[in-house]
Amino acid sequence: MEENEELAPHIEDINRALNEKLSEEQIEEELRTYTDRYGVPLGSAKRSIVKKYEGDPQDLYVSTEKAIDDIGGDEQGLNLKCRIVSINEKEIEVDDEPKQIWYGILGDDTGTIPFTLWEAKPIELEKGDTVKIENAYANTWNDEPQVNIGSKASVKEIENDEVPQFERETQKLDLADIRENMQNLDVTARVTSIERKMVNTQDDEEKELFSGIMADETGKAQFSAWHDFGMEEGDVLRVKGGYVRSWRGIPQYSFDETAEVEFLDDEELPPAEELDEVSVYSISDLAKRGGAVDAIVDAVMIDIKSGSGLIFRCPECRRVVQKGACRVHGKVDGEADLRVKGILDDGTGALTVIINRELTEDILGYDLEEAMEKAKDEMNQSVIQDALEEKLIAQPLRVKGNITSDEYGLMLVADEVEYKTIDVEEEARKMLDEVRV
Repeated sequence: MEENEELAPHIEDINRALNEKLSEEQIEEELRTYTDRYGVPLGSAKRSIVKKYEGDPQDLYVSTEKAIDDIGGDEQGLNLKCRIVSINEKEIEVDDEPKQIWYGILGDDTGTIPFTLWEAKPIELEKGDTVKIENAYANTWNDEPQVNIGSKASVKEIENDEVPQFERETQKLDLADIRENMQNLDVTARVTSIERKMVNTQDDEEKELFSGIMADETGKAQFSAWHDFGMEEGDVLRVKGGYVRSWRGIPQYSFDETAEVEFLDDEELPPAEELDEVSVYSISDLAKRGGAVDAIVDAVMIDIKSGSGLIFRCPECRRVVQKGACRVHGKVDGEADLRVKGILDDGTGALTVIINRELTEDILGYDLEEAMEKAKDEMNQSVIQDALEEKLIAQPLRVKGNITSDEYGLMLVADEVEYKTIDVEEEARKMLDEVRV
């Protein structure tokens, strides 16, 4: 239970929002009923009380202009002047409907912070713009504060000199340690693959993009270079001033003409064939990292989800057909396919794994045509899922592939699957060592 002096500012907030409709004693009694008796969080309790007495919960919050370094979680009425360090577009589903949002990084002379713009852009925002944001709110995601710009917020462009430049020393990191929204990184890696293509920017301008995979002794990462630095496959680079964003659910190291790129001697890193040996990750590390490319997970299959085994896909969009209908194209003649959609658990966490037809056939020991015959003989296509459950449930597996991360969690799209042999004596020794510690 909070002491009176700790409740005082919250009582004052409610009193202001209700135009002193209640006495301080009544407000305190209401607050304690919500928080102590019913266990309602303080912020929710304040909003409930104001609503109960026909006030506007938005009046609880006095808008204040803050520097980015001073922003914490669970803040309302947030005003700030800042620069758009990066901005990206993304489509999500809300109540089964597509919704366009924008996300990126804001910066001022005190630091940087991730942001999400949940409504249509009030003005055309671009990287480098200087803006004033009013009535935003902040919350915490992955233990870090982020700014949210909702329907009640306003964004307007201001003069560039109203926000001092933020200058910070670059942070030297291994590829295994990069995380989404990191800025000003110093990374040394070998380019293991690269391709050049022309892409359209948000301004509908064509721009040259160099993308591929880079690797160091700790792992791999996708990269995007928005400038022709003369990179070739096999080069060892030191890139200072890059940043990390998520591309299709995987962290990607990005850099442009503002970055400092240095070509190093080939001996600075092992040969590409050695670096091509992908890293083994724990699922908890992947959750913190936010996905990975060419990753290996050692885990146990604990569940096979419905929609596994023999399935039928829409010939137009390849979505799984349910009861003879595609949710986009209606009634269709589905095309047969095999897959596994399961849950892997390694003791540190769990993720969804998708195993394609070819790998599923290897697990079953027979192909799609034979699977269809077996289902026809049994007059039930679920016999294939049953067979997969017998072969996979409670089995330790080593699975390799790309791992994506989104609001629904981690998903591993498998390139390789093999059964993993457990050395019982070695595992027992490890457990005894942990107990002794």
